[in-house]
This record gives sequence, structure tokens and C-alpha cells, in this order.
Amino acid sequence: MRELPSLGFVEAVKLASGRILDFKGRSRRSEFWWWMLVVIIVNWVIQTFAPSLLVSGITSIIIMFFGLAATARRLQDSGKSAVWVYISYALGCATQLYTGASTTVNKIMDELSTGSFSNSAIEKIVEKGSEDLVLLSCLSLAMGIFAIIVIIMCLLDSTRGANKYGESPKYVNE
Repeated sequence: MRELPSLGFVEAVKLASGRILDFKGRSRRSEFWWWMLVVIIVNWVIQTFAPSLLVSGITSIIIMFFGLAATARRLQDSGKSAVWVYISYALGCATQLYTGASTTVNKIMDELSTGSFSNSAIEKIVEKGSEDLVLLSCLSLAMGIFAIIVIIMCLLDSTRGANKYGESPKYVNE
């Protein structure tokens, strides 16, 4: 079995963008990481100019969706189930939407953005909305744990040869 060379940036981005809704099959690490770099940069640029937390959350969900298929294929390339990334994405969506819709978080952000906030004002907001913050903390923690698991699995090497998700895009028989 022979290993093919890594994909370059342009080749990887073309391949991944052509398979943006393809959740079947396998993707090499080079395709996945170059594509995710593009997705993360686009997300960061849009988040920088988002007018509110809710708009920011919704656009983030949409942009990160474009990385979902590549992540599913990457997990499948190393023989893992794509269910891991689906759970992580669902938790991320819930966290983003809850953050944007939370009156407590919005009040804190308003206080911080005006520059005229005081510790006592934020303490009152937190006191009244502590349930919001506890739920948001739990969602964020669960999302973080699943995201770390997915990232670690995306770092794993491809399964040599075919696996239940298809032929290896990295190793070829000579």
C-alpha cells in the first residue's frame, strides 16, 4: 500500500467545497484542516461585524454547517462514527441560540458595551438570571467536551485500506 501526498490548500478547498453536502465517504486530514481553516476565518470575519448576539449566533450556526460534512467524512476516514460531530454541532447550535436569546446575557453585554457598567449592576443582573447562566454554562461545558473529543478524533490517521465508509483516499494499492 502506498501513501498519497498531502493535498495543498487550493486542491483541498476545491475538493471540500465540491462535497459541501456530502456526508458519505471519507476525507483526508489535509482536506479537512484546510477547509476548516477557511470556515473558521469566514466565521470570524462575519462575527466581527454581527450587529447582535442573536444574529451572531444564527450566522455562526450557518457557517459552521459548512464544516459539518467535512468533519463527518474525516471521522469516517479514521473509522469513527459521524454521530460524534452531529451531537457536538447540536450542542453548539443550542448554546449559540440560547446565548443570543438569553435576556440575562444580553443585559450583561449591553452593560459592558455602554462602558458605564458597574459591578453592582452586573451583580443584580446575574442574581436575577442565575438560572440562565447555569443552563448556559452546562450547555457550553457539554459542547466543549464533545468538541474536544471530535477534534482529537479528527487528528487520527486514516484507516489503511477500505473501511465501512468506503475506500481510503490516502492509501492506494499498487
